[in-house]
Amino acid sequence: MGAWGTGIFENDDVLDWKAELIESEGLEFINETLETVIDEDYLEADLASNAVGAIEILAALQGKPGEELKNESSYVEGLKEWIELHKGQGKSLLPVAKKAIKKIKKDSELKELWEESEDYKTWLKIINDLENRL
Repeated sequence: MGAWGTGIFENDDVLDWKAELIESEGLEFINETLETVIDEDYLEADLASNAVGAIEILAALQGKPGEELKNESSYVEGLKEWIELHKGQGKSLLPVAKKAIKKIKKDSELKELWEESEDYKTWLKIINDLENRL
């Protein structure tokens, strides 16, 4: 899976996605990620990980960042500036983000991979927290 922890930004896929986000302007990249999740029948782990990252950024833009962003984990380097630049934007994407996170929790390869690990409950707690911050 390329993950070394249960945190939202603790896997290779989302770090690659984050690098693209930082180079992007506006929220179109986040919107594209979430729309792809909604359009797919089955979510592969990489897409689901990217979407969770996108949803975390949306929550932070609304003033509700998660622990990784609050604690300025090394994995979120560069995001603080991007979030400051776009703060308050993205409210119109929240309904799509809510659908996407429900889909990830219900039927995704990411969920299945975490279910097979001893850290599933920790991961699910993080995802539930994210969903509640939307």
